[in-house]
Parts: sequence; C-alpha cells; structure tokens
Amino acid sequence: MNFLSFQQTFGDVPVISVSEMEKYFPGFDRNNLSRWQDKGYLEKIRNGFYRLQKQPVDQDVLFLMAGKIYAPSYVSLESALSYYGLIPEGVFTITSISTLKTMTFETPIGRFAYRNVKKALFFGVRLERSGNYAYKIANPVKALLDLLYLRTDIRDKNQLEGLRLNLPALKAYLEEYPLEPYLDRFDSKPLREKVSVLQKMLSSC
Repeated sequence: MNFLSFQQTFGDVPVISVSEMEKYFPGFDRNNLSRWQDKGYLEKIRNGFYRLQKQPVDQDVLFLMAGKIYAPSYVSLESALSYYGLIPEGVFTITSISTLKTMTFETPIGRFAYRNVKKALFFGVRLERSGNYAYKIANPVKALLDLLYLRTDIRDKNQLEGLRLNLPALKAYLEEYPLEPYLDRFDSKPLREKVSVLQKMLSSC
C-alpha cells in the first residue's frame, strides 16, 4: 500500500493505533511505520500509537489523545480545572484519571500523566465533542474532588488558597453538581475535611 491511501483513510484521525491500521488494511506492513516516520509523514506518540505529522495539535486533540493512548481514562485534575476556568494558569501536562496503574508518557507533542483510582471512583465524567470525535473529561466538581483526594499535600486553608481557585465559578458549578452525592461515593474522611474547609471559603466569598 502507499501513504496516499493511508492518509485518505486516517486524514482527520487525531491519533491512530496500529490495530486500527491493520483493521482497515489487512496485511498492513509495519515496516511502513519506520519508513513514514523517516520521511516525516508519521510521528510516534507511544508504542502502538501514531499521528499524521501535518495534522494540527490543539487542546481538543491533546485531550482526545490522552483518552486513546491509555484507556480507560478521562481528563481530570489540573487539566480539567484549567479547562473550566477554575484555576488561572495554563497546564502543560495533560492530567488524567485511570483505573490502570499510575503512568506518565513523554511524547513529541506533550506530556501525558495518569493517576490511578479504584473503579468505584471512575464516575462524574462527561463527553465533550470535537469534530467527529469525543473525549471524556471530568465535570468541574469531580475534577476538583479528584485533585483534593489525590493531593495528600493539601490539608488546610492556606494550601487550598494556594490552588487559587475561582470560587465564584465553583459556586456556580456546585448548583449543577452538588457535592454530597460525590462525597458519599468517595467515602473518604480526609476529603470531607478538605471540602469542609473549602465550603467555609466559599461562604465568605
């Protein structure tokens, strides 16, 4: 097969797995991957996953990749909080939650970090569409609770203030996503204690 046929098939696909290549092109010669990388046609993201070199990369593409190269997973933590405008700074590592082991991938287009949680905490996820595709991302409140649950270094008001949370925006999100059902599912005393401090901060803003 030639690269033109490959490009016509996967031209708008953000990240392509080798299994997809072999599905669409039975008998696919994996030696093509090295040849096309040498020619600058393809870029390897991690073992088994590639992207077309000329395809533009934006936040949506990075979020789509995050869910594809390590699944099951969903974008959360700092990446989701930045996406929703709950923290002020941009995030250079795409942070996700997974039921697989904690892992980090350094790739040519960015850093992808995954934190492990038990299956019971794999909830509070919404689908965001981007063109013909969709990626999984925690809703705003679940993203914050994921962060507070996993960040054992955050314990008191000063440390919570260090996150520089957009409290008015968080208040608005809490009208749509109430805390109590989420806290019941986490079943974590330390998390409840952190949320109690946060609720006092919210009441005074």
